[in-house]
Amino acid sequence: MSRKQIIFITVFLVVNVVIFVGGQYWRASKQRRVDEMIRQAERYSGASGPTITIHDERTDRWIEEMKGETIEIILQKLTDAAEHITPGFGMINSVGSVLLWDDESRERTMYSRDIEVLLSNRRFRKAYEDLQKINKREAAELLMKNMRGNLTELRLELRKEKDAVAQGNYTKGGRITVMWNDTGDTYRPMSHPDLPPTRIGRRYAMLSYIVLASLLELQEVRPVVEEVIQFAKEEYQFFNRYKDDNNAGAFVGGLLQESLYNPSLLLTATLCDPTWNPEKHKRLGAKLVNREVVDWQARSLEHDMPGREGWVPVKPHEGMIKIRYYAGITDVELNDFFGK
Repeated sequence: MSRKQIIFITVFLVVNVVIFVGGQYWRASKQRRVDEMIRQAERYSGASGPTITIHDERTDRWIEEMKGETIEIILQKLTDAAEHITPGFGMINSVGSVLLWDDESRERTMYSRDIEVLLSNRRFRKAYEDLQKINKREAAELLMKNMRGNLTELRLELRKEKDAVAQGNYTKGGRITVMWNDTGDTYRPMSHPDLPPTRIGRRYAMLSYIVLASLLELQEVRPVVEEVIQFAKEEYQFFNRYKDDNNAGAFVGGLLQESLYNPSLLLTATLCDPTWNPEKHKRLGAKLVNREVVDWQARSLEHDMPGREGWVPVKPHEGMIKIRYYAGITDVELNDFFGK
C-alpha cells in the first residue's frame, strides 16, 4: 500500500469519526433542547406543579357541582356576589370621587368592566348554554321570573336609600361586602349561605339576565327589560341629584357602584327584540362587539389567572360560545335610542 493510499485512508477514517462524533453530539444537543422545550411546555401548560394542581382540582369540583344543578338553580345562584369576583376583573371595591362624575370616566373605570365580570363567572356561561337547550318561551319565563323577583328587592333598597337621604343620613356601609363560606372548603368563591344576596349580587344577576335575554333574542322579555331600564334611570337620577353634595360623596359613589345603570349593557338588553328601533341599532353598529369565549367546562377561562398567565391552555371543552354586546355607549346615545 502506497504512502498516498495510507494518508487517504487515514484522513477518510478521521473525517468519518469526526462526523460520527459530531452527529452524536448534535443529536444529544437537539434532544436536550427538546427536553427543555417539553419541560417549559409542561410548566406553562399546567401539566405539573402544586399551584396548577390545586387550580385543576377546584375547577373540576366546580364543574361537577354545576352539572347536577337545574337551570332554575343556576339562574338563582347568579345572585351570589362572591362568584363574580375574579382577579384583575373583579368588582370595584372602592370608588373615587370626581373621577366618576362624567360618563367617559365611568366607562373607563366601571362600565367596561361589567361584561368581563359577567363572563368571568362560569355559571353565567352555563346559564347561556342551558337556556339554549330549552324552548324560547320557557327560557323567557325563567328569566322574567328571576328579573321581577330581584327587581322587587332592588326597588325596596332604593326606597330605603331615598328615605335615609330625606332624613339627612348618608351612611352606607357593608353593602358590597361578600364572605367566603366558613367551612374551609374553598374550591369556589361563595357568600355565606345564611345571608341573603347583597345588592351588588342582585345587580350582577340582573345584568346577567338582561344580557342572556339579548343573546337569545327573547322578545317576550322586552316588557321586563323596559322596567329594568326605567329603574336604572331612576337610580341614575337619584345619583345625579346628590353627586355635587360634599356631604353625600361617599354615599352616592356607593350608590352608583350598586346601580343597574350601565348604558352599554342596558342598550345590549334591547337586542332581546330585533324589532326594537332597528335603524338606531344599525347606526350604533360600530359599537357592537362580537367575540367568542370558551365554554363553561373549559379547564381555564380567559379570566382565570392560570389561563391569563399561560400556565393552563385556554381552550374549550366542547365548543366556543358566541357573545355580543355594546361597548362605549354614552348617556346621550342611550337616551337617544329611547327617543329622549
